[in-house]
Amino acid sequence: MKFILLTTNSALTAATRSPIGKLRDDPDIAPLFAMAAAEVAAVGRARGVKLADDAAEKAVAFARTAPPAMMASMAHDLIRGSRIELPWLSGKVVAMGRELGVPTPVHSILYAVLKPFIDGKPT
Repeated sequence: MKFILLTTNSALTAATRSPIGKLRDDPDIAPLFAMAAAEVAAVGRARGVKLADDAAEKAVAFARTAPPAMMASMAHDLIRGSRIELPWLSGKVVAMGRELGVPTPVHSILYAVLKPFIDGKPT
């Protein structure tokens, strides 16, 4: 459950460099929380992790009730120009999805968009 929430919130707040309140209130961005969380849950299930049927929905519910100014630490690191945890979060979801044949289109895009910043601000 923690990985679903952490991976989804980290990727979305980092990619947009915006707090969760602004994202969940945007009708074009808000659906990405549900899609990204569902991808992580699907990868977890394919790996044999026992998750509740509503695991992704619980992660999305957190996003709806989190403090509006909240941004994941990866977003703060990105804004500071520091190294980010992308390979261990969305990068891992994408890699496991490929390995297991589970589509991860949202995390694949978020990974690609953030990849140039893995080691900090590109030179």
